[in-house]
Amino acid sequence: MSKQTIKQLIARHGSKHEKDISRGVRMCEEVWDFEREGRKGFRCFCLEQYVPPGRDRKQLLARLDEFHHSLFGALGGALKVVRAGQDMADRPSLAAEEVLGGFAPRSHLQADYRRFHISGLIQLNFGTEETRAPRSRSGWAGRRLGRIGREMIPAELSQQYAEASSEVDRFISAYNLHLDRFRYPDSAVSFPRGTQLICHWGLRDYMMSLNGARNGLPRQRAILDLMRRVVDGDVPAEVLDDPEVEWDIPGQRIRCPGESWKPVRRQGALRWSKFHKVWQAQRSIDPHTRHGNLIDQKFEEEREISEQKVVGMLTEILASPLAERIGRYIGDEVERDLEPFDIYYRDFETDGLGREVLNYGVEKRYPTAEALNEAITDILVQLGWVEERARWIRSRIRVDNARSAGHAWPPQHDHDLQLLRVRVGRGGCDEINFETFMHELGHCVEGVLSRYEMDYKILWGVPSTAFSEAFAFTFQDRTDQILGRSESGAAAPMMLKRFWEAFEISGPALTEIRFLHWLYDNPEATARQMMRAIRRIGDSLWDEFYARVFGENGHGLMSVYSHILWGDFYLAEYPIGYIIGHQVRQYLRGRSLAQEMETMCAQGDIFPESWMRSVLGEPISVRPLLEDTALALDQLGY
Repeated sequence: MSKQTIKQLIARHGSKHEKDISRGVRMCEEVWDFEREGRKGFRCFCLEQYVPPGRDRKQLLARLDEFHHSLFGALGGALKVVRAGQDMADRPSLAAEEVLGGFAPRSHLQADYRRFHISGLIQLNFGTEETRAPRSRSGWAGRRLGRIGREMIPAELSQQYAEASSEVDRFISAYNLHLDRFRYPDSAVSFPRGTQLICHWGLRDYMMSLNGARNGLPRQRAILDLMRRVVDGDVPAEVLDDPEVEWDIPGQRIRCPGESWKPVRRQGALRWSKFHKVWQAQRSIDPHTRHGNLIDQKFEEEREISEQKVVGMLTEILASPLAERIGRYIGDEVERDLEPFDIYYRDFETDGLGREVLNYGVEKRYPTAEALNEAITDILVQLGWVEERARWIRSRIRVDNARSAGHAWPPQHDHDLQLLRVRVGRGGCDEINFETFMHELGHCVEGVLSRYEMDYKILWGVPSTAFSEAFAFTFQDRTDQILGRSESGAAAPMMLKRFWEAFEISGPALTEIRFLHWLYDNPEATARQMMRAIRRIGDSLWDEFYARVFGENGHGLMSVYSHILWGDFYLAEYPIGYIIGHQVRQYLRGRSLAQEMETMCAQGDIFPESWMRSVLGEPISVRPLLEDTALALDQLGY
């Protein structure tokens, strides 16, 4: 039937289109429902809906671009409304959010596209297995459009995944530890009243803010032990997000309001029971995806960078002898032997004993999410944008107070806003969360510049999240500048920071990759087995790459990241983002961030390597990061 259809189309449109016709019929055949529509229906559809390359094909591209963007975007905008109650801290915490938050507005879209032949129309005219880069903007739009409709995940499976993911979101957002309510093995350790920290982000950032603080080291060790307890399931479930419950850690007991002390009951594999549900939903979805598993789907389909290349880059960073040299530098700065939590060390631009004290209160300057929103224009002007353009960018961003850690959510359609979520406490946005705000602002400015003015809607965005992370890290680097700290001009220590950040996150990212392979090798694993496996995998990786710098006990830090629980295989985006981010910063030397970022974002969602070569003139490579770090160490005498 396909051969006959191809012959009829060639007879109608000419032999010059034979290759394109054969491509289109084959691609359409893959998504056609022959059981319901029949072979005759397939032949008639192809004869009626095939449009040869040229003016008419470009008109069809424009129409489908508009059509898909309108539908997909509207449903994406609806998802923001669905999630608002779970994501925004200034909204009432209603029990109803457990029902509302699991709804997936897009769950039926793929099935509807198949049912109404939209998938067939797209594949017939734009579907392809071609991997070479197109030569025109319309070619890129057609290539990206051709990805639509190739998969059809049953709506009930998408909904099951959304419900499990929503449950994980609620769990992570509520995984707050009230450190002032705990008694520690070291009786000298105490924390200010109201010290509420989310795991893992809050624990990590607060721990490192204690560098140089009075009694800082014992408190850092106490937080490190808490992180280990999170990983091993040793935190009592009763203390999560409850400021009234006391926990006597050495006494292994807790006390709830109005009750006497009682023995601790470990939460065990509670974290992984949440992940287990997401993973089971993912396993149900796998057979309906192009690659049949999340690992290949993520690397080949979403990141479009091979697993081999990514693992190679991460390993090159982790195995680099530069780490030991930087470790010696940090040890001299803090005047002690390194400890495992120094993997998060960030004070390279100081003397290792904390940052320059500001002459104003950050919380008072930014008391609300609205105050942060109003500040965006001035921040962008300081970063090089002209005021009118800065106001335009700000007008398309909305800052909300987040229940969970900071995140950004790009616009889904022309009339939607770019969302920036960051935690703003009762006293205002503190310095730790302001740095998170700057990171998310980088995401948001990219989200604005790579979307609203794009020539084709289907090209909205950047090639992958790692590219957005590159801009986010670039903005985060400017935090001290925006806060008004004096610039030391010490480029060499800052270069060490670039490497150290990549060195730190490459371990958890590689742990997650190895863990995903273990999961597929052990499809019947229980939540408890998962918890033990990722601890074992992380410890092995610690021994392989980190023990030489920090000592043998890694305290489970390789598997403490909460991102892993979402099950969307995200962590590798960070080190890739650091690698690309350094290449971007290297390119920006002597250039305007504002002007160059506008140009970079205008490329849109094309192939990662095509984006790199077009913008920076080089492929994605860890070499510039390693070479510049080695040079900085030489300059510092290490």
